[in-house]
Amino acid sequence: MSKSLFITTVIIVCVYCSIFHFGCTKKNYTDLKARQSTDWTKNAVIYKINLRSFSKVGTLKALETQIPELKELGITVISLMPIHPIGELSRKGVLGSLDAVKDFYAVNPEFGTLEDFKSLVSATHQQGLKFIMNLVINQAAWDNQLIIEHPDWFVHNEEGAIIAPNAECGDAAQIDYNQHEVRKYMIAMMRFWIQEIGIDGFQCRSAELVPTDFWEIARNELDKIKPVLMISDSRLPEHHLKAFDITCSWNMENTITNIIDGTISASIINDSLNAEFNEFPKGSLHLRFITGHTLTENDPNIKISSPQTKNVIAMLALTLPGVPLIDSDDEAGDNKKIKLSDKLNEDFIKLHRHHPALQYGEYRIVQNSDSSHILSFMRFSGKDSVLAIVNFAYGKKEAEILMPAGASLLWKNQFSGVTCKLENSRIKLSMVPLDFLMLVPSSEKEMQ
Repeated sequence: MSKSLFITTVIIVCVYCSIFHFGCTKKNYTDLKARQSTDWTKNAVIYKINLRSFSKVGTLKALETQIPELKELGITVISLMPIHPIGELSRKGVLGSLDAVKDFYAVNPEFGTLEDFKSLVSATHQQGLKFIMNLVINQAAWDNQLIIEHPDWFVHNEEGAIIAPNAECGDAAQIDYNQHEVRKYMIAMMRFWIQEIGIDGFQCRSAELVPTDFWEIARNELDKIKPVLMISDSRLPEHHLKAFDITCSWNMENTITNIIDGTISASIINDSLNAEFNEFPKGSLHLRFITGHTLTENDPNIKISSPQTKNVIAMLALTLPGVPLIDSDDEAGDNKKIKLSDKLNEDFIKLHRHHPALQYGEYRIVQNSDSSHILSFMRFSGKDSVLAIVNFAYGKKEAEILMPAGASLLWKNQFSGVTCKLENSRIKLSMVPLDFLMLVPSSEKEMQ
């Protein structure tokens, strides 16, 4: 089976298992409500930063100088990749993996000092932004002091040896959350970063490898300090009930890649959203990614690796229901100037910040004349509404968008400024490959 066909099969099976509940979920979470999140969480535009690739020097101090520019771009939350010292035993490569933590209370000297980190958090708050840090607590580096002092805090095999979480994480040992003292230690550590350093929450990597009841207890303790943002990098519906505000969504890049190469229909995006609605608690928030890790210049399909494709990904991440996350590995230039991969990405962010409909509005599928290649949907909140349209076809498309009853007669393109008028409840469009539009209701005055 080809890789493309395998990915397609997995996507379709997961979507329809979720929709029809063919034993893929142990509990019907849709009857339950997700925990209530803060407004700044619901409306967030998150910028995830890897210090190693963000600037030439790769330090906390270098990042601090660019906080005002991130604010200007429309970012509201900074999510920093793990900054802890990295273990040396069984280290991967020269620098090691950020997930092999040697000391949960310290900062990697490669990035700076604890005071540098505290200064960065303070500078972020001065600009009115929130700051969260990535956290990995299902494992610890082999030379973490905890292994020496508390070997019973780790998982052992039948021969009594401490083991790694899996074959891919050979540079770390698996922590045992059946141990009460482990839980006390980790909650105290998380409290330290919130209370003493001032961060606003955590993006928890491999969160599914730590018991959910631990996260629920930890969240309750952290909220006693201040309202925090908790993101789970997993996709467990139960995480939304008490522990986390946001979980990760399906892989948008793979889905879009398969739509563009014709493997699957554009309608799979709506099917995936319906699957979420039928799998997760009511009001669940999902992270939508803007990255390009699978869209490389070496890809044999130039169309998939084109800047236009990345713009489509950005457009969808900032218009589909959920919380958008931009990955600095894609967007960073050097330590003098942050640059988005395309000016349109910045425009998308500003539109997202300007329209309540895109931040927390309802989602409605809008029918069109070719659902296999064209995706059309509307977001609306009160009097604010946005119509989004994407042409995934290889060729030019003459499309008709079938507008719902009561829709405005006039719609204005947010990028070109051109206004179009409904004819028989339809908008007629001519769209080039990977063309996308964002339309808002207009008035007669704007046509003059």
